[in-house]
Amino acid sequence: MKLIAYVAVVLVLFSVLSTDALAAPGEGNGNSNGNSNSDSNGNSGMGNQGGEAKNQEREQNRISVNYSNDTDNNGSFLRLRESKREYFSAKEKLQQLNAKMNSGKINASSKEVFDVRQEYLLETIDYTVSSLEDLKQKVDASERKDADVVLIEIDGYISELDAEKSNVENATTTKELARSARNIRDIWRDAVKHASKTRAGFVDDKVGLYLNKSVSLSERLSNEIRQLEQQGEDTAELEKLLGEYNDLIDKARQNRESAKEAYGNGDETASKEYWNAAAENLKDANSVLVEISQILRSYRQGLVSLNGDGTLKAIGNGTAVLSGDIEAEMQINASQLVIKDLAGDAKIRIISNESEVVLELDNSQADDPKRALVYSNLTGKVSISGSRLTVMVRGNILDLAVEGTGNAVLSGDGTYTAGTGEDSKHWASQFDSVSEENNSQED
Repeated sequence: MKLIAYVAVVLVLFSVLSTDALAAPGEGNGNSNGNSNSDSNGNSGMGNQGGEAKNQEREQNRISVNYSNDTDNNGSFLRLRESKREYFSAKEKLQQLNAKMNSGKINASSKEVFDVRQEYLLETIDYTVSSLEDLKQKVDASERKDADVVLIEIDGYISELDAEKSNVENATTTKELARSARNIRDIWRDAVKHASKTRAGFVDDKVGLYLNKSVSLSERLSNEIRQLEQQGEDTAELEKLLGEYNDLIDKARQNRESAKEAYGNGDETASKEYWNAAAENLKDANSVLVEISQILRSYRQGLVSLNGDGTLKAIGNGTAVLSGDIEAEMQINASQLVIKDLAGDAKIRIISNESEVVLELDNSQADDPKRALVYSNLTGKVSISGSRLTVMVRGNILDLAVEGTGNAVLSGDGTYTAGTGEDSKHWASQFDSVSEENNSQED
């Protein structure tokens, strides 16, 4: 379930924060040799940049929006990846430099030391700005009500970091670098708090959306179970599972409220624990939902599993959705036809009016396969084959023959057989098809 994956990853982001992480690379508690924050050369603790670099690596994940690796039109992900690479390269140089200073191979006041520290601070700023830009992109796409306010605040942090970058570039002494490092630390701490709040909103919105959907889903499942009971079916197991599902949803709702309350009180540790608990509740609820769906499938007509044996033959009016590694022959009349070729190897032949070939396509031979075809008001014969197809046809007087492995959903008014000697069954009613569609969305 996409929601559970989303929530789980975002929750990880809450666990990596220590607000001292950037700690002004070069500030902190002193180095391993017990040096104070200011040495005889006036370095103001810049010798501790290596230790702070390690913290920066952990802390950077707090702002970086790394729950999606999708590239975007502006290339923010590519920029973030490149700035991350440059940052870690600068960090490695800094660590090597500190090792040389600790062994007495290089003087702390040398130009090489200054240059490496300056480069590290500049890459730190670039990496942080790229992370904030990535966060901006996600906020902008989230349709949050407070998106405009959040974006203005993020832009403020970026402007402050840009100004500090100019100071670092123009610095001539290690004291100036140390001062900029302290300023970067302060900006970073504020940005991290803001990013945490923003992500809390993301998690709450997503969990809330799922919980809201669960109410109507539970009602639909309850109605379907009641209908089966009226038909004389034994529904004890379904009723038990639905009770478990509702209990888990209630627990998730309670944990969500506790997480919001703890976060509002400034207790991020407790808030994270409650969010984790809510995510586990939703994960377990989805597992129960899968069990319910599997049982209900055995009662629903119009749902066919294709296992490679026999031929699905169907005649009727309504909608047929076919998916999998299949070969289909159909005669359709004034129908809508949608073909999605996920593997790029489909072979499609459409004949209209018994003679005119509307389309003859072998996607496996195409340099740039066309992955989706849509036809409206189509009458004719259609032959389709492919290893990963999804085909939807909607209209009157549909006559289908399908072989292969996959699934078929038939909804409307019609009959079908799925194997030799099998009794004829009816297409799913509108109620059944809607219920199945919603179960598929929740899965």
